[in-house]
Amino acid sequence: MKVLILGASGMLGTYLCDLCANEDYILCFPYDKNKSRLDFLKPQEVINEIDRIQPDIIINCVAITSFEFCEKSPSEAEQVNAITPSIISNHCSERGIYFIHISTDHFYNNKNDYAHKEDDPIEILNCYAKTKFDAENYILDNPSALILRTSIIGRSIRGTSFLDWVLNSIFNKKKIDLFDDAYTSFIHCKELSILIHKLIKHKPYGLYNLASQEVFSKADFAIALAKELNIFLDYELKSIEVLNVKRANSCGLDSDKISSLLNIQLPSMNDTVKVSAGEYMKKT
Repeated sequence: MKVLILGASGMLGTYLCDLCANEDYILCFPYDKNKSRLDFLKPQEVINEIDRIQPDIIINCVAITSFEFCEKSPSEAEQVNAITPSIISNHCSERGIYFIHISTDHFYNNKNDYAHKEDDPIEILNCYAKTKFDAENYILDNPSALILRTSIIGRSIRGTSFLDWVLNSIFNKKKIDLFDDAYTSFIHCKELSILIHKLIKHKPYGLYNLASQEVFSKADFAIALAKELNIFLDYELKSIEVLNVKRANSCGLDSDKISSLLNIQLPSMNDTVKVSAGEYMKKT
């Protein structure tokens, strides 16, 4: 089975590549592995590579995730996050390719640690959220596509992820600001990759949440991670309202629908903390 991961050099894409390399997949790359980035501002270039590779499955991890960049360049954000994915999805539908699209959890506000179901009302607060919701609506036209709303955490190649920042701050004994009113259901990219592998076998379609079984604040996670590593964390609790771009603060997800489909228990916050800590210790 040939798998094409779009965004293979990104955070989730890196973990997916590692997993797929150890499974019964033929992992495909645009051009070659060292030049694996396609330009989503040029959708025909992406389609041409899909036709050349002829994969059985495409997993789209590509997105502009910077809230600030999306606000400054809304047209580019819409093209990369919504329009090009919709073109790819339509092409996959025509070619019989199973398409998995990674969405976001940034659709909910002012409900604290509430776990949102797939059909709960959403609230669009910024350009990033708008582009990701537009993508969902476009891709739902493909009857055999899978959209995953999730909230990922992991290490990035560039060392710029939330987890990289927290770990670097812990070990460099830096005082940091933590948001105790920003709720999430973080799942580690390693955990998510394993679950996506399971989903490929089932090939469900439509919209599913896929995240931790719990809802917690980002502050809760960082404090628990420092405790797991047995290292003092110097921090001050702040509100997400201090950020320049307004964003959703109640991003908890209810993943019971997919948990029932796969007949599994999804990871808890503590599970994700342990995976994050174990990964760091293995690399040091």
